[in-house]
Amino acid sequence: MSANDVIIHIEGLGKTYDEGKETEVKALEDVNLDIYRGEIFGIIGLSGAGKSTLVRCINLLERPTAGRVFISGQEITGMDEADLRLARRKIGMIFQDFNLLEQVNALDNVCFPLRISGYTKLDAEKRAAELLDRVGLSGRAGAFPSQLSGGQKQRVAIARALASDPEVLLCDEAVSALDPTTTIQILELLQEINRELGVTIVMITHEMKVIEKICSRVAIIADSHIVESGNVSDVFRNPRTDAAKKLILPSGGVEPFDGNGRLLRLVFDGTTTDKPIVANMVLSCGEPVSIVAADTKQIDGKTFGQLIIQLPSGTGSAERMMAYLDSENITYTEETDV
Repeated sequence: MSANDVIIHIEGLGKTYDEGKETEVKALEDVNLDIYRGEIFGIIGLSGAGKSTLVRCINLLERPTAGRVFISGQEITGMDEADLRLARRKIGMIFQDFNLLEQVNALDNVCFPLRISGYTKLDAEKRAAELLDRVGLSGRAGAFPSQLSGGQKQRVAIARALASDPEVLLCDEAVSALDPTTTIQILELLQEINRELGVTIVMITHEMKVIEKICSRVAIIADSHIVESGNVSDVFRNPRTDAAKKLILPSGGVEPFDGNGRLLRLVFDGTTTDKPIVANMVLSCGEPVSIVAADTKQIDGKTFGQLIIQLPSGTGSAERMMAYLDSENITYTEETDV
């Protein structure tokens, strides 16, 4: 990718909140990020990491206290309010709680930004109807938000966000309030929009399953900083930071087996998941292992796996097994805390 392919460039971004009495809270500090045109990019972090502040600084709903944000080569942090309003038309946004107008129906919710942009009532309604059809709600134009399910409300919100033909769609925890089946449907809709309209999508989430499902690249935010970024498959295979490991690696409810054996975390990169690696290793080395935890994920159509095993404590057993894994080109790390 070249600099011309970058649609969002974030440079030295910082956001500090003044809590009064000489108390300051740094929500973001020295954030640097490039997001490419036409991709689905994920930003993931635990609660309080700064991810929602970051997405609101991208379109300047929050004014950063340091740094610059560029959209399609234009620095929006230096714009006055009039120019910023025009720039924001190319940046759509959807939220966890939908933010629909409860007193009007689905059609009028989508019409609202169109009328503000100068569309006539007739043209706005025609465009809104087209957008509702695109998100699968052509038969619900007259329904009020109270008559819609959570997934239908989010579809209306997506249609409304697309009303201004945005280049970028910011999704702030857009599926966190939805059930698993509806979440998949909304994520598939966003993939379709990205594929057919070429809209760049930025997914803000605390759920790794969202990143795995639709994102090509990801940035992990922790303690107000971007601590790791890269292709989703690369970050999954080899998380380098504690923050990444907490989000990616299977750990909840895992208790190590009793004994003195060492723990290894095996990572399968999507090309070896169909091989009986552990069984062959046991047969080759002549000693059993204990499986402590296992996890699989689908990323870019490939199955990736993580497996934690406890090696036997016999003299030389662990070394023989690790040598076998090396011979099979299996990525592994030794774990001291599972």
